[in-house]
Amino acid sequence: MALITIIGAGTGISDAVARLFGKKGYTIALLARTESKLQEQVQKLTAQGIKAVYAVADVSEADSLKNALFQIRDTQGHADMILYNAAAVSVKDIVEQDWETIKSQFDVNVGGAFHLAKLVLPFCLKENKGKIFFTGGGFALQGDPQWTSLSIGKAALRNLVQALAKRVENTNVHIAQVTVCGYVNPQDEKYSPDKIAEQYWKLFEQKEGTFENEIMY
Repeated sequence: MALITIIGAGTGISDAVARLFGKKGYTIALLARTESKLQEQVQKLTAQGIKAVYAVADVSEADSLKNALFQIRDTQGHADMILYNAAAVSVKDIVEQDWETIKSQFDVNVGGAFHLAKLVLPFCLKENKGKIFFTGGGFALQGDPQWTSLSIGKAALRNLVQALAKRVENTNVHIAQVTVCGYVNPQDEKYSPDKIAEQYWKLFEQKEGTFENEIMY
């Protein structure tokens, strides 16, 4: 069964990826914290002729993420690709920002990605297959005083994905990130969710020996 799992489902990039892969015949599994929003997104995808399922998960909690992924696996099988798209954001001047907020959001922006890798990477290495992609951001390259928590999170996520990619070198496991260096906007010719989604399809189609580990977009 052809399956794409999207962690951090919602509007924007994740929805565009779901629609793109769904229209190509893949079943879409959506994971996020709010069940009502997941149900709404599944209904919208179903109305477009796309098979979609969901599981509720708090990515900051390793057990919650594990239970949700196992729920999907038990009903739909193993995913052909997993996209980690979860992010927590606090827009606040760095002078007024508090460390507790940064720490709690770090658990989402980076912790969930770490939990995901710890959970699925051993299986991928054993089977010598699997595609795990991550949504990065331009704040990883240059911090912003209003977006401090996200800047720190994306910088750490980028480093984590680089480390994971090195861990799977010379295997058929593909780990990569799309670093989005602009503000996502449906009206933007470059940074619309649909255009960004195409970058994940580009990574998805790459064969062993041609894997890119990062698309700077």
